[in-house]
Amino acid sequence: MPKRCHIELNDDQRAELKRWVKNPPRLYLRKRAWAILLVADGQPAYKVAKDRRVRVNRSTLATWIQRFQADGLDGLKIRPGRGRKAAFAPLPEAEARAQVEVLLHSSPRQVGIQRTRWRLQDVGRALAWLNGVSEPGIYKVLKRLGFSRKQALSFIHSPDPDYQAKWRAILAAFKEACEQPGKVVFLLLDELTYYRRPSKAPAYTAQGKRQPRAMEAAGANTQTRIVAVLNGYTGRVTYMQRSKIGKEALVTFYARVRAAYPEAEKVYIVQDNWPVHKLPEVLEALNRGHMTPLFLPTYASWLVSIQPVPAGPQSGGSKAI
Repeated sequence: MPKRCHIELNDDQRAELKRWVKNPPRLYLRKRAWAILLVADGQPAYKVAKDRRVRVNRSTLATWIQRFQADGLDGLKIRPGRGRKAAFAPLPEAEARAQVEVLLHSSPRQVGIQRTRWRLQDVGRALAWLNGVSEPGIYKVLKRLGFSRKQALSFIHSPDPDYQAKWRAILAAFKEACEQPGKVVFLLLDELTYYRRPSKAPAYTAQGKRQPRAMEAAGANTQTRIVAVLNGYTGRVTYMQRSKIGKEALVTFYARVRAAYPEAEKVYIVQDNWPVHKLPEVLEALNRGHMTPLFLPTYASWLVSIQPVPAGPQSGGSKAI
């Protein structure tokens, strides 16, 4: 028959252990407090280890009891400096993290590895301080530094070789407009198409073969094009609607935009690379109105901050938002 452990508690110890059970200063102390209380109440250790409030192996329970008998309540607390030490610390953590981040955001081909994606063994080959470390070891180091394997998302970055130069020119124009409001105007231009009827979407209905119906009136589902500019400093919007926006409509619209800012000495218009924007007639209209086009880098539509919306049946006008 197993030898029964014996623990004697004074009133202060029992009160403190009960307090730990209800509101422990650290969560791990709740189990340990329960274990000591149950043993002190005369329950055998093997039953205490199986108790649903404790559930530890008997060797761990024996360690808790020994530490309590030796040091009292303080013996149940984890001592400072305890726990597993880092098995691999090649260099300061911040420096190691920075090196790994730079490496993972570059191509393996840049370091002579003929692959398109990084593997653990490739990371070990590329970083001298991981040389000779096993793949599981490299995995643990990366995890400790805050890196993990994730599913990639589709992403297209602008391939324009002049991306930075174009973006700096746009930022410089915006800064100039902020420093000289009224004299310098910074506009963002875009176009979109919308239709008379809304698009069809799923709707709840009774199960079976019968589908929900989108009731429509007779007539063509005509489309309308809208072109608009947003003043990047004031938020004013100038727009025009047509059944079609081509070079003639753009020439008319640019004249309307220039008339909206008669006092301006400079007008910058940021626009995308739609071929119509670069036709000679359109560029001539901009030049005639003393307006400077700033073209976005290719495939960088996120850099323009305007999304024109239908404003009603009017053929054109301007409004402030």
